[in-house]
Amino acid sequence: MSVFWNSSFTSDATGVTDRGTYGYYSIDTLGTIGKTGATIRSLFIQDQWQVSPRLTLNLGVRSESEQFPSFRADIQEFAFQFGWKDKIAPRLGVAYDLFGDGRAKVSASFGRYYDWTKYELARGAFGGDVWQTRYRSLDDPDPTKLSLAALTGRNLWTSASDSYKDSRIPSFGDDAIDPNIKPMAQNAFNAGLEYQVARSTVFNVNFVRNTLIRTIEDIGTLVNGSETYIYGNPGEGLAKTAITTGATAPFTLPKPKRNYTALELSVNRRFQGNWFLGGSYVYSRLHGNYPGLVNTDEVSAPGRSSAAAQEAFGQRVRPGTNASRAWDLDELMFDSHGNLVEGLLPTDRPHVGKLYGSYILRTGTTVGLNVYAGSGTPVSKTVQSLYRYPILVEGRGSLGRTPFLTQTDLLISHDVKFSGSKRLRLEFNGLNLFNQQQVRHVFDTVNRLGANGRVLASSALRLGAQDLQRGYDYNALLAATADAAKPAGTAGAGYKDPRYGLGDLWNPGFSGRVMVRYMF
Repeated sequence: MSVFWNSSFTSDATGVTDRGTYGYYSIDTLGTIGKTGATIRSLFIQDQWQVSPRLTLNLGVRSESEQFPSFRADIQEFAFQFGWKDKIAPRLGVAYDLFGDGRAKVSASFGRYYDWTKYELARGAFGGDVWQTRYRSLDDPDPTKLSLAALTGRNLWTSASDSYKDSRIPSFGDDAIDPNIKPMAQNAFNAGLEYQVARSTVFNVNFVRNTLIRTIEDIGTLVNGSETYIYGNPGEGLAKTAITTGATAPFTLPKPKRNYTALELSVNRRFQGNWFLGGSYVYSRLHGNYPGLVNTDEVSAPGRSSAAAQEAFGQRVRPGTNASRAWDLDELMFDSHGNLVEGLLPTDRPHVGKLYGSYILRTGTTVGLNVYAGSGTPVSKTVQSLYRYPILVEGRGSLGRTPFLTQTDLLISHDVKFSGSKRLRLEFNGLNLFNQQQVRHVFDTVNRLGANGRVLASSALRLGAQDLQRGYDYNALLAATADAAKPAGTAGAGYKDPRYGLGDLWNPGFSGRVMVRYMF
């Protein structure tokens, strides 16, 4: 429940602005009900063919049969299904010994990979999750009288006394689920050279190119202020044309792009003479419009987190899902200049170096060290809309990058031997040895968020009257919000969040673990 003291509420359903004597309040009904399950069957065939003493081929094919369940078997047992022919995934690998002596080898491989559809989609879209929000007038200053059972005050959402905003309307039928929906898939290509420089030293060059073919997502629109969705492959079939809101004309929905390209150079000295040493450098680029199943565009504000299965604590980033915010509303797909948002994705680190090794002292003690150094990640200026969407108003990477990230880890172990095979192992593991607590994420939201981590309606960006393809002045729209109109010095005055531009997530500081293990 949230109380908005001395504030007015504008209904998305009716457009009417209203309030009670002391403002208004909202009550969320949230939860998950029911149970579900399904079966995934897999078949894989692989063969290695020695064409000649120097040429080897590795050929394979994999396929799956997937049933994607619903939480409302009384309506529809399965939301959709993929047969064996829908997930035929070929594999091809080749390796060639350049000189015939095993010292130099070139290799390449190609594979198509299909992913399972995540059950969060079943829970959120097909009857498992409940999310209802009621907006009521605040006519009594005593907050102890506010409850879902009492529902004091007048309903401000619509004229109906029991109406509410429903953000989890179950979706079934050919008009909601694309009858020709295809599974999520990507292509992966690798090529490399491995060269034995010396008897114990190997040099590697590897090239990687991964491209997303398609994904499964929910594509949203607003019906009487409530969010409703269709489910399919963005840019294809039922989801080829965007369902627009406000003044924006229908447009072709952009297909998902998530392209990763990398070149890796590495040198490894195998263990010999009581020590080994290795190191690598990777130059890469992660570019597109789709962060992926773990949507790193959706980082929760401090104090909020997303629940994750079998974890005691939540995550700041939304967990893996096929129902992220990526295609929920048209206003999320454009920047303020009328461009479809595309660029370097939030986990792009173009330069990453690693150094690792260990040495066994004369006492038998092993000392290991691991050093990591990587570029910072892109930071994008966002403005929260009325519908709780982080809009990248200046595109991707508009605020530069987080600081360069470095970390050193130390491992020390020693075995005390007893009779026979019995021994006692003493081990110390020190993570982030030098306590380098660099900023990992920046608070990138311009307009104020409430104590619950959600945007305040009085500071929210309203784009219902804007033609997104022509662009808009978000500064002028924010300056026209209710909070911007409040006199300076009064509670809630100004639309800007004071945390904007400051670090809000840091690399964990030094932590050490001591372990004693008896082996027999």
